[in-house]
Amino acid sequence: MSDLKSDAEALLTEAMALFNRQAFFECHEVLEELWRPLPSGPEKTCLQGLLQVGVGFYHWQRGNAVGARNKLQSGLEKLDAVARQFEYSPPFSLEQVIIGSRLLLNRLLEHRDAGERLPPYPQSEIPKLD
Repeated sequence: MSDLKSDAEALLTEAMALFNRQAFFECHEVLEELWRPLPSGPEKTCLQGLLQVGVGFYHWQRGNAVGARNKLQSGLEKLDAVARQFEYSPPFSLEQVIIGSRLLLNRLLEHRDAGERLPPYPQSEIPKLD
């Protein structure tokens, strides 16, 4: 059992490093490996939410406005749900990820009325998993 736990911790550490390097596609692959076998609950919801936020930023990098908005919104909904409960505390600042991602999502939503153009990808403003 402890080997499984240490394997999961190593994968989460890898996923966090990938997210922080903005390697969101690779981060998605690692997070998916982590959350799929988990039972329903706040840890699974948190990992799914983080995965979706990362995919939202990936879509932004690739110029996909609709995908960026949709994934950021769905990911933030999951992260907000985890933040409202006290059963699980991730090894990073959930509040920092939520606040930073919501600010960037709001920027995307402001540009929705201007067609599907995206504002420039905010590389220096992407939240870090600390």
